[in-house]
Amino acid sequence: MDESGCPRDAPDLGLLRLPNEILIDILELLDPADPGVFALSTLCKRLHYLALPIYLAGHGISDTAELAFQDLVLGSTQLDVLAALQTSLFIHSLKHISCSFSLNSARREYTPRDMDHFFRHMSRLSAFLSNLQRVEEVTLNLKDVNFWTISENPEILETWSPIVSTLLDCVLEKGCKALNVEGGMFIVHPSQFQPKLGPRTVVKRRSAIFDVGHRIGSAFLGRSNIREIADPGKTELGKTAAALETFNIHSRMLLLPPCSTWTMSALKTSPNLTSLSIMRVDIPERSWDEILSSIHVPALEDLTFDLRCKIRAAAFDQFLARHPLIKTLSLGRDLIALAEGDVASKDCLANLRHLSATPTYVRFLMTDKRAPAVQTLRLVVKVASNAIFKTAAINCILVPCHPRIERVHLTLVVIVDHVSSHWAEFFQDSEEPGENIVPQEKNSLQHARALELVATSASDAFEALALRLLPLFPALQSLSASGCSNNSLNAPSFVSRVKEACPELQRVTLDGRIYDAVF
Repeated sequence: MDESGCPRDAPDLGLLRLPNEILIDILELLDPADPGVFALSTLCKRLHYLALPIYLAGHGISDTAELAFQDLVLGSTQLDVLAALQTSLFIHSLKHISCSFSLNSARREYTPRDMDHFFRHMSRLSAFLSNLQRVEEVTLNLKDVNFWTISENPEILETWSPIVSTLLDCVLEKGCKALNVEGGMFIVHPSQFQPKLGPRTVVKRRSAIFDVGHRIGSAFLGRSNIREIADPGKTELGKTAAALETFNIHSRMLLLPPCSTWTMSALKTSPNLTSLSIMRVDIPERSWDEILSSIHVPALEDLTFDLRCKIRAAAFDQFLARHPLIKTLSLGRDLIALAEGDVASKDCLANLRHLSATPTYVRFLMTDKRAPAVQTLRLVVKVASNAIFKTAAINCILVPCHPRIERVHLTLVVIVDHVSSHWAEFFQDSEEPGENIVPQEKNSLQHARALELVATSASDAFEALALRLLPLFPALQSLSASGCSNNSLNAPSFVSRVKEACPELQRVTLDGRIYDAVF
């Protein structure tokens, strides 16, 4: 190639004799998404800079110069463009890239080629990221991934580890600050339920596809495409994970073998990781003790657990003791209740400021001067056909930490999980004599300053139910309802009536719309 990036026999190519303006006019006459436009971009450096932006624009990526400040979102049907992106010489950094993958082994027409196609997209994403100088945030959306197999051959698991680990290693190598992995059904073999979460040495794995972009780019720039192979004994994930600050694990894939070893190693070797979220992950309960015992994130400040499982009190207490810097803790509505005698260590969570949890976990964490620095408390209560809303029972659970609750900003979050539009059995019609009787001076719920109602289905009886509920909270200053009311609700009239029931009320929010309740 000459200095302009054209082949040395360019004079024999009539196309390259034309000025750039004419070449662009010609290229714009073509279908921009035509693979031929991409093929032209690989002929020489000059055509690369002219043709590739046109080809990418044909796939919805119109302003590559702004990708360092904008989001690049690729749906599962757009991932073929990664083959072109990995050759780019003019995309140097990304603010945020989100890729949605698709794989469904339950389809009758499923073949191993579908999995190969899935892995090819992951490898191309790795190749694209490897050519960048920096990427700030990465989201891997696996919600359309459903990988099941009845095969008793555990070797099929080994096909996942090299591809997924290489991609995740590459993400961290590029200085990623926030990594989000979401969704996906991923159950392939019973061996996944016996995880081995010991220390792991990361070995860089490179497939032939992975280095395509690097090799083409090297050819354009006149550099050698021979890369030094890392010594497995000297490669440490901690050297590449220094920038990671937020890790959202919302996929079971990262917590089951073979990928769990990478996840645990990343958590242990990310010195600046301050925010960890593990949500919507359904794995056997017996695995959680091992997972909790394997997680050690010294700098952790924000922690979210939203799981449908049971966590042993002792294992959870030990986990919290290893993370004394936690300031914000959010525990989801579906965690199975703790036993009455379960309490955290007295010196646990000395820095905790903001807590969101169900009643038994609030008692576990706040009894007898535990978590002394808590300022705001979101008390989460789930109401379903088998969980009636009983204020006496809730107050009874909270008695050991009642003096603390008096001094914090209390928000009661009631999640109504009723399919029926009438929210049948929301209240218990009558309580047994003497059942859960709590003196008024130990009524914790009366101190609630905010009430949030969140429903899975709208109710015809919402207005009547709210008016019956509000007098229980005389200190209430704000009311929020989401998904609760149907279209027949007269909002101004409703605000006036709830104001009468709760004189201290200042603001009402209905499905995101705010109404001033100060008259």
